[in-house]
Amino acid sequence: MSNDPLVARAKDVLHTESAALELAADRSAEQVAAAARLILDREPADVILTGAGKSGHIAHKLAATLSSVGTRSHYYLTSEMFHGDLGSVDRAGAIILLSKSGSGADLAQLVDFATRRNIALIGILGDRHSPLASKLDVFIDGSIQREADPEGFVPTSSTTLALALGDALAVCLMEARGFTSADFAQFHPNGALGARLNRTVADIMAGEADIPVLSPQQSVRDLAIEMSKHPTGLAVVRDTSDHLVGVVSDGDLRRALTEVSDLSGVTVAEVMTSKPATIGPEALLTHALAVMEGHQPGAISALPVVSDDVVRGVVTIHQLHREMPA
Repeated sequence: MSNDPLVARAKDVLHTESAALELAADRSAEQVAAAARLILDREPADVILTGAGKSGHIAHKLAATLSSVGTRSHYYLTSEMFHGDLGSVDRAGAIILLSKSGSGADLAQLVDFATRRNIALIGILGDRHSPLASKLDVFIDGSIQREADPEGFVPTSSTTLALALGDALAVCLMEARGFTSADFAQFHPNGALGARLNRTVADIMAGEADIPVLSPQQSVRDLAIEMSKHPTGLAVVRDTSDHLVGVVSDGDLRRALTEVSDLSGVTVAEVMTSKPATIGPEALLTHALAVMEGHQPGAISALPVVSDDVVRGVVTIHQLHREMPA
């Protein structure tokens, strides 16, 4: 066990922030749900997020998150809102205020403006006793027992909790709308995330010319030769109409070679797996990976790609991991 004081401090910070999240899970979940319902009731109007200092940074991030999952959102620094930005705020359906203290002349002025314009007010506040709380349509309790730094004044636990509460709100809105990875992909076409969400199995699969393809009547010796030529980890077995009738994995072949003393009369049909899991060529890579990793009784390493019951290729879990950088 390490005696390094920095290791001890790092653990203490993580435990302190984790404790703040645990307390909020029981205390603030209903408040988050109420905020989500309020925003949904006000759609299609925009949502405005605002804050000052570190709270402003969190508000900026949450505006980006909400926009990326279907809630049209904008961020404005609270101190700048009364210097030209109120034209945009005036059309909002809801304003989400983030503040540790829940005080300040700018916030009070914004609350008065929103009240006059019938704009809903949601506040993620670190002080449940703030006079501002009673003026909100939905108050989300972002209070903490202590910040995570030794002196207890650096925004650490408070900003972590505010971020988590905002993330919870974003996910609640996603679920209420039925927002899926396909919807998410439309907003993230490029980069590593785009690769994960937009590319399909057809983009990366090994085609028919590069996979072992056999008929049920062929011998296990033929099977071993074909799988050596095309090391995809999976041989597809099809009938004369190119319809899939089964697959043979590397594991199936190894078992046949070790458990059967005389393979001279054994056919592919006798060692193959009938009715295997399959994937379509149009399936997103994320879906293919979920099928492989979620397969029971255990994850599978390769899938036949089938369209209209005709074999089109094979996709492997190694290809998916390579093509979908974390």
